[in-house]
Amino acid sequence: MLTILEFHNISKHGVGWTNVHPERFAEVLDLLLAETEVVSPVRYGMRFLDGHPDGHPRVMISFDDGYEEIFTTAYPIMKKRGVAGMVSVVAGYTGKTNLWDIGGGSLRHLYWHEIEALLDAGWSICSHTMTHPDLKRCTDDRLIWELTESKVLLERRLGIEMPAIAYPFGRFNARVIAATHRAGYKTGFTVGAERWHGVRGPLTIRRIPVYQIDPNALIRVKVAPDGLLKKLDAFKNRSFNKASLLTSFINRNRYKGIPGSTIL
Repeated sequence: MLTILEFHNISKHGVGWTNVHPERFAEVLDLLLAETEVVSPVRYGMRFLDGHPDGHPRVMISFDDGYEEIFTTAYPIMKKRGVAGMVSVVAGYTGKTNLWDIGGGSLRHLYWHEIEALLDAGWSICSHTMTHPDLKRCTDDRLIWELTESKVLLERRLGIEMPAIAYPFGRFNARVIAATHRAGYKTGFTVGAERWHGVRGPLTIRRIPVYQIDPNALIRVKVAPDGLLKKLDAFKNRSFNKASLLTSFINRNRYKGIPGSTIL
């Protein structure tokens, strides 16, 4: 069984429950390395396996939003332990602060040279759209622009194929999935924020969030087979995700039409 864990920022200075302190992040990594097989994603050659010959749980580490401290803080911790991860990049905000997040604490996003260094170290990069909108709230033209423009920009600047996307806020529906497919993506990542009743496939791969408040016992639940405790954790994660939708609601009118260059 492969579980993809999702982190956001790794920092002593970040705000909110999605920020994990570096010491705690190192503890979680050490726990996972001791009790699971931590899988380093091959650059866009990732295979999502349902099982393992010896039944040993497998875990992959991912990061949303592409904050700079993923490179300056999380990367050295993971490199020391011989582990690589996947980071989703808000393509229109590389090297800029996260103005799209009303409560984000003015965090800076990765610069292009830092993204390139992660790729060289065996990390995988995926799109997180151009401006991190709630794709469900986007007008049709904005939805297409967010998906295609970010893909084209990342491919052109990094010189690699960009077949994967992580949906901002974990929000998607059938309309978003159809547009994602038409844009040429082969893989789409969620965070379990949506109660999806359709068939899960390559464009609806679920990840499990990790928060600063999650104790070791809950980390073990996240990587264990499905059960009651995992359902309770999923309920908690959906509840936490609802708070992030305040940004989506306040910015809802900014998701209409294609933005001008002054917005980026």
